[in-house]
Amino acid sequence: MPASKHEETLPPFPGLRPEAFRFLRELVENNRRDWFNERKHIYTDEVQWPLRCLAVDVARKLSHTGLRLLADPKKALFRIYRDTRFSNNKDPFKTSQGVVLSPDGDHRTPGALYVHFEPGACFVAAGFWMPEPDFLRAWRTAMVTDPDLFLSTAHDLRERGLELDREDPLKRLPRGFETTPDEELNPYLLLRSFTVSRTVDDSVFERSDFSDQVASFALDARPLLEFGWGVG
Repeated sequence: MPASKHEETLPPFPGLRPEAFRFLRELVENNRRDWFNERKHIYTDEVQWPLRCLAVDVARKLSHTGLRLLADPKKALFRIYRDTRFSNNKDPFKTSQGVVLSPDGDHRTPGALYVHFEPGACFVAAGFWMPEPDFLRAWRTAMVTDPDLFLSTAHDLRERGLELDREDPLKRLPRGFETTPDEELNPYLLLRSFTVSRTVDDSVFERSDFSDQVASFALDARPLLEFGWGVG
């Protein structure tokens, strides 16, 4: 797969400096527009730019593996500005930064790799988080149509040290799947999302080879991503 213009021009991930960690920690206590605006250059230089480099660096490394996960620097990072219109929490800024790679570089496209930077709560994740109802129904249909294929996918993930996340499952089997005979499959039918994740220590973000670790995690999650892309 040829490198995109972004992959050719942005440098490798340089590692985050202490200023990036300090900025987000202080933002927790100073979540105000005036405070942020006075220090926006710190956010831009110490958090935003290096994480854009991380996204492109990971995409560049994966381009040689056949796993199609792309990064557009303008779309790879979630906005740090919160949408407070319908929230009781009126803090204007997020106190974490998310980085996304997907098949077309858009974070809204199903089947993504996600890197979460938040001092004390960093992790990497991949998969299909809260997919649209039609996609979720198609996924469940694929599971019951060929349970061996899905269970083999789950087994492959376990072999790589990954388990499907079980956060906030349904309490009963979804409508239309109540009579599924495969007891081994039933717990997976309760899932609202199909993701895997791995916590990482803050210190790995300081290392320039962190992009290698993220790319390795993406390859570990490959069976899940490819199963989902086959559904879509």
